[in-house]
Amino acid sequence: MLEESPSIVHDVSVAAAVGRRTLPQRLCAAFTRSLGAQRAALSFLPRLEHWRLLHATDEPALRGEAAQFTLGDGPSVSAALRMRPVHVPDLRRAPCRGASPLHEGLADVRQMLALPMHVQRTPVGVICLYYTEEAELTDAHVAEGQRAAGLALDALLRWRAVHGSDDCDCPVWTTDTRAARWDRIHRAAGYLAAREECPAAEALAMLQATGTRDGRSLLDVSDALLQPRGALGRDLPAPRPGGTVADPAGTGAYAAVP
Repeated sequence: MLEESPSIVHDVSVAAAVGRRTLPQRLCAAFTRSLGAQRAALSFLPRLEHWRLLHATDEPALRGEAAQFTLGDGPSVSAALRMRPVHVPDLRRAPCRGASPLHEGLADVRQMLALPMHVQRTPVGVICLYYTEEAELTDAHVAEGQRAAGLALDALLRWRAVHGSDDCDCPVWTTDTRAARWDRIHRAAGYLAAREECPAAEALAMLQATGTRDGRSLLDVSDALLQPRGALGRDLPAPRPGGTVADPAGTGAYAAVP
């Protein structure tokens, strides 16, 4: 059960203070306990083309996070792209683009909450909470969770300088299919960012908006842009004069929390 007064900021602060080498595990435990989730996964994007899973509380959480970044779809990806928390209160009724098999791997999950971590306008990570039991998440819980994610990021950036080098024993995908697919998405975003003269994070949001509009996965849209066979690349939404794009959280997208 969730407490009426969220204690997540306090719990994450304690985890950050005593975590040391086990910081990712302690952070996942703190978020899970304080926000009433049954599973959690902490993903880190040390560079946009690399996805690193720092910790998952169990095998289903690992598979859930891997599926999201493999497919380029789901609350974790949406939260990272938009740099806003994404809460899916009923996963069974959540939209599913391009006949994504994401839901099949999350059959026992009722709701999900993804909390992004970013530096200025650059996404650097996300913590995703999986709920297999009923829990009433309020706006206050989500807001406090996002505050705690900011504290977690500060701690992780300090931790990574000591314990998070590329040769550490943390799970990381850099050569297998999952990483290759995520790399293709970001190569497409880099191409689009150069073409439209906009930040890479904004280009990623454009790609996702196009996938939402056309009912295609983010990976399919990226591949079509890198190897065009039609007019898809020309149909991508262009940045507005102020440097923003239409919010991709329209019909068929995972809605971000304002």
